[in-house]
Amino acid sequence: MTAQGGHIHLIIGAGITAAAFLDRLHLTAGDTLIVLAPDPLSLGRGAAYAAGQPGTPWRYSYLLNSPADDIDPAFAEWLVQNWDYVTERMADRTPNWLAAAQSLVEAGDVYGVNAPREFYGDFMVEQTQERIAGLRAQGVSVLPKVGIATTIASDGDDLVVTLQSGETLDVHSVDVAPGGPSNLRIHGDDGPYSAPALFGYEERIAEHIQNGAEIFCIGGNAAMLDTLRLCQSYLPNDALRFVACAPDGEVPPPLIPRLPRKLTRPTFSTGHETAESFLTEAAAAIAKAKSEGDEMREIRAGFRAFFLEHPLSEFVTNPEEAKRIPATFRFWLRGGTRDTILDMRTLVAKGQVQMMTGSVTNIRHSATSALVEIQDSTGGKTEHSTGFVVNCAGAGPGSEFDPLTTNMLANGHLHRCPISKGLKVGTALKTALPNVRFLSPAVTVIGDEVMAMPLYDAHMLRTYVERSSCVSL
Repeated sequence: MTAQGGHIHLIIGAGITAAAFLDRLHLTAGDTLIVLAPDPLSLGRGAAYAAGQPGTPWRYSYLLNSPADDIDPAFAEWLVQNWDYVTERMADRTPNWLAAAQSLVEAGDVYGVNAPREFYGDFMVEQTQERIAGLRAQGVSVLPKVGIATTIASDGDDLVVTLQSGETLDVHSVDVAPGGPSNLRIHGDDGPYSAPALFGYEERIAEHIQNGAEIFCIGGNAAMLDTLRLCQSYLPNDALRFVACAPDGEVPPPLIPRLPRKLTRPTFSTGHETAESFLTEAAAAIAKAKSEGDEMREIRAGFRAFFLEHPLSEFVTNPEEAKRIPATFRFWLRGGTRDTILDMRTLVAKGQVQMMTGSVTNIRHSATSALVEIQDSTGGKTEHSTGFVVNCAGAGPGSEFDPLTTNMLANGHLHRCPISKGLKVGTALKTALPNVRFLSPAVTVIGDEVMAMPLYDAHMLRTYVERSSCVSL
């Protein structure tokens, strides 16, 4: 497929990062924009903020991990303006998110609610459709294309993108926004009593929830909280049988918003020669903020704002040591939706939910159940018999990327960082291919800079796209 006339630009992906690339495009009359994704008409929604199936009990159960204005102040305003639309769709749903949000609403802080993620998807699609309409009004041809890219190759002044279908696209420049990798795969996680992920496997998991099976969740992250939400959408809390297993055995801290808004403002000394030295100072800064009454939402948002203005290289002299820091920060500064975490803490206290400490190494299946093998920090192993296992382990060794990212890594267009285990791209998100930029949440190094805070955050993804757009492809 070849578009006619002008510059032809291709965006691969339909999530937050793809929408950020769209916002920063500089196309003129006669140019062409192609949006390639499995669902290009939902540009901005992606998998993270997907529209749920009408009639399913879990629709609208999955919540944003952060308060609305921490995700995007414009979305917070949209939420206020569309509150009647939101409440109408949330009426009589279980769990009762409206009741959980009521204290914030009564305080005049709708901006602080952890809204269902689908509503953020609604907002993003509205924004991208307005942007596309503006491009078309300027004479730019916008072509949505359903498909999955598998390769990109340079052909003189052009780029040739091959699709899974075998079709090819001839374009002049490309922005690749593929999303993150799959969960860390664990032997036996896709069997009769297990699922390799939550999203896309809800119906299969729901059958076991409704049959009263214990649901065993691998991981202590946001996807684990979503799995609990799925259970709550089918059963009352006193009927739940839910176990989560994570290396630290702890429920993540809730991101609680307060009025007036506040950001923790850390300060760090320069000249650190090791990651350990810097992290010791960072740990002290976090402890100090907590002792002064700062909530995790304020600490996390404050650190994020700080490192967007001050790269790690200002404080850590050895870039190889700096690459050891993001994984620790991701663990220390993790958080999740206030509503579900507070529910979970109550359920743990009542014995309805169990948190186990350890790493799942294997899952075996019998005729009626699953047997989970768990390894502790000393290497000791135990086994736990359960009804159904959901893998929410997050990315790790053995995670799989989308076909295009996998191909770009194989051909040296992208690189892995051997220390952080994330992806490396060039300055301004450039790849080894001319006129091709790449950004996903898996990126940990951009040019010479190590990302202190992992990019699993809409605001940070948008910020780095904006900065890259100041540099010519």
